[in-house]
Amino acid sequence: MTIDVGRNQLRASLSRHQAAAAVLDSGASAALLLFYGAECGLKSSLLERHGLRSTSQLPEHLRAHHDLKLLAKELRLPRSLCDQIHSCTSQQDRRQRVEFRDLHQAWRYGHSLRKEHEEQALVVLHDLLDWCRQELRV
Repeated sequence: MTIDVGRNQLRASLSRHQAAAAVLDSGASAALLLFYGAECGLKSSLLERHGLRSTSQLPEHLRAHHDLKLLAKELRLPRSLCDQIHSCTSQQDRRQRVEFRDLHQAWRYGHSLRKEHEEQALVVLHDLLDWCRQELRV
């Protein structure tokens, strides 16, 4: 089941998740909150740009998934930013890739990622959040 929310709820969640992540400072819980904050910000921006009131009005492929790269491309974010959104390598098995859209699961369930890949993913999340805050003026 997908829960639908409006623009203002998404904006508030963006701010709340980012503030909570700042309190935690680092670690998987902070990363998870940054991921969800970026997702809320990108979806709020989509609603704003298309004059929509609720996520129920988004196409299913944008509404029910956590694909930040897809959302960024849909919003036509700068290519330089979109190109940084890529998979990470698992710490346990360097042949195993964790797609960017699945990072929330890795952090939620305690799956270790290669440190340098995780650090780069966090930089991207901060860049996405900065873009959202400028776009939404929050």
